[in-house]
Amino acid sequence: NKIIPDPPSVGVFDTIMVNITGASNVIDVNVIIDTLIHPFDSDLRLTLLHGSQSAVIIDRVGGSGDNFISTYLNDSLSRSISAGSSPFTGKFRPSAPLSSLNNTAVNGPWILQVQDFVSGNTGILKQWCIIVSYQTLLGNIETVEIPVSYMLNQNYPNPFNPVTTIEFAMPKSAFVKLVIFDILGREVETLVNENLNAGIFKADWNASNFPSGIYFYKLETNEFSETKKMVLVK
Repeated sequence: NKIIPDPPSVGVFDTIMVNITGASNVIDVNVIIDTLIHPFDSDLRLTLLHGSQSAVIIDRVGGSGDNFISTYLNDSLSRSISAGSSPFTGKFRPSAPLSSLNNTAVNGPWILQVQDFVSGNTGILKQWCIIVSYQTLLGNIETVEIPVSYMLNQNYPNPFNPVTTIEFAMPKSAFVKLVIFDILGREVETLVNENLNAGIFKADWNASNFPSGIYFYKLETNEFSETKKMVLVK
């Protein structure tokens, strides 16, 4: 989490570091502000910076509402973010075009700057991500969603019978293990055991051959480890 300070301040900066093998230039970029908590949306300006380019994607919109939750910003949309209202859940055209970041190199830091222009309160930037379409060195076009941090979501459905889905996020390439344990701590199944690029991933667990009960799933890399509980009910 990043605390958004009161003015006078340059604000808070949060960085997604992109390093995709074989990536060339940006063709298109969208931004999702997953969770930003603040009592006055109209106090805030959000700017995306990459290389020598920048785009003011949200510029003091709304009123005395609070929060940006699952706010999707895409140049091709007709409805401007200025026409939205708190918590701005949905899809909007940003305050200024993200296309100013096109044709830049994909790799390198993507920085979100959040500035507060009115004193008296603070906020928290919890989660955001970029969705980048880019050209590879081989001439292909690829699209990837890259989060700002590691994340292991609660499985769904939960309780489940017999299949459940586990979603996790990788801000960078790493060797990943996603393992299932029973209530006694015994490893009963490995869902992921490989190198993965940055992105959002899903893994399904089919527990048809396992008895009802409490199970745990653990995501582990060299920089991150988290465990969550789930319930199988037959």
